[in-house]
Amino acid sequence: MLYVFHGTDVAKSAEKAHSLISSLRLKRPDAAFERIESGSWDPAAIEGHIGSQGLFSSKYIVFLDRVTENAEAKDALAGMVAAMNESPNIFIVLEGKLNADLKRAVEKDAEKAVTSDLKDKAPAKESSNIFALASAFGAREAFKAWTLFRQATDAGTEPEAIAGMLFWKSKSMGSSALARKLIVMYHEAHRGRNDLELSLERLVLDCAKP
Repeated sequence: MLYVFHGTDVAKSAEKAHSLISSLRLKRPDAAFERIESGSWDPAAIEGHIGSQGLFSSKYIVFLDRVTENAEAKDALAGMVAAMNESPNIFIVLEGKLNADLKRAVEKDAEKAVTSDLKDKAPAKESSNIFALASAFGAREAFKAWTLFRQATDAGTEPEAIAGMLFWKSKSMGSSALARKLIVMYHEAHRGRNDLELSLERLVLDCAKP
């Protein structure tokens, strides 16, 4: 399965890509995750991930982070698009403006492609910054985190996206207990046993507690 986020508004594309990655890792905590950048491009590794599964998990989540800044990747990636989309593993590609060959391949074979371009006219309305929310949450700044949480939800950010970002932050903090709590919270909400937004709001307000 292949998801591609691209366009001249790289910051917006990156926000969407990271939101999806966080959500997927929350839904599939057993999935192996690998990030590949231009400097670590290895076509053999990509081809291996296309057909393989994790040793201790059912799937890989592979994040290709602007790999076409590598000349070899720029030439090769278009030819891998169809195979990545047919793979049992999940590939997420983040790029700026696509070259013609890669754009054609993505439009033809990717499961989903999202374009985010900078506007030439009026500046786009500022999007909610769930990265700042995650940062405040990690720093245990409860009031700041709650303020950013309310701004995000009022702007229409889905609770699932916020949960995914907080899950990613809890993993980066090394808090396995908090990560497990978020997983339970997410799945309980999807079973109709709690309201995810309210549960997240309580969690954010409690983030200052040791």
